[in-house]
Amino acid sequence: MPANLPPEYFRVERLYKEASDPQEKAKYLEELISVIPKHKGTDKLRADFRSKLAKLKTAAMAAKKTAKHFSDFHIEKEGADARIVLCGASNTGKSSLLRKLTHAEPEVSDIPFTTWAPLPGTALFEEYHLQFVDTPPLDREYIEPELIDLLRTADLLVIVVDLLGNPIEQFQNALETLNRSRIFAPTQAVPELEKKPFIIPMLIAVNKDDNSEIDKDYETLDELLHEEWELIPVSAMEGLNINKLLKASVSVLKLIRVYSKMPGKPADMNKPFILKEGSTINDFAARVHKDFYEHLKFAKVWGTNVFSGQSVSRDHKLDDLDVVELHL
Repeated sequence: MPANLPPEYFRVERLYKEASDPQEKAKYLEELISVIPKHKGTDKLRADFRSKLAKLKTAAMAAKKTAKHFSDFHIEKEGADARIVLCGASNTGKSSLLRKLTHAEPEVSDIPFTTWAPLPGTALFEEYHLQFVDTPPLDREYIEPELIDLLRTADLLVIVVDLLGNPIEQFQNALETLNRSRIFAPTQAVPELEKKPFIIPMLIAVNKDDNSEIDKDYETLDELLHEEWELIPVSAMEGLNINKLLKASVSVLKLIRVYSKMPGKPADMNKPFILKEGSTINDFAARVHKDFYEHLKFAKVWGTNVFSGQSVSRDHKLDDLDVVELHL
């Protein structure tokens, strides 16, 4: 047994040995690995634990597969307009942030690695249905391939950092993990890879900006990173700047709302079609019904950059809050 193991190691080791469920054993094993000092005397112990952890994760995931053979990491989008994945180090407040953004109720704890499986929740913001997904931390010895697959399905990645911890190191480590998994932000230089990269927009949510006394810490962080990255200061505990994060997410996602109108009737302003910026009448028609897409003669548009009821062609680009009337 290597020397210099801290008392916390033996406490967690006892819990690990007493656990019978694979998921519970994996949780304690991750905690064990995190408390073992890193030096040559512990290399073999850490390697053995990493091997055991990989086997436990596989066993736990196999046990929790549903009848459709989906794992915990298979999250349906459930009609959301976009998927936003919260990721980052442990104890940065991802689960608390999910609670504030949505009606989801993840387990929230100061104990590292509390989140073992992803959990989705939906936020309705300015008629956009946004699916947020809380994920297990990226600062672990073993990261499930299914988690990487989930991250790659995101329309937006929000890297959550703890302003009271070491936010720059947390951000850089998370970004390195994403880059190793071939996930890059649009602003990053992508190296030559054997397989294609996944280019996904990213935001940094700087959590635990709980009061004005630590605003200067945020300002310093912003000065260091803002030229390349967009930072949003938030407080999951106080609920500060939650709408600001939602608004920034919609802006980065480049979403617009377009309303439909039948000839001779008022526009349906209750449920817009959500499209990407730059979408055309052709894209809108395809979303409404294939008959409109195949047989459309012309369209009329009410909005900010057209005359009221202006006739337009298929390639006309739409703006946010436009009203469109399609004619066959």
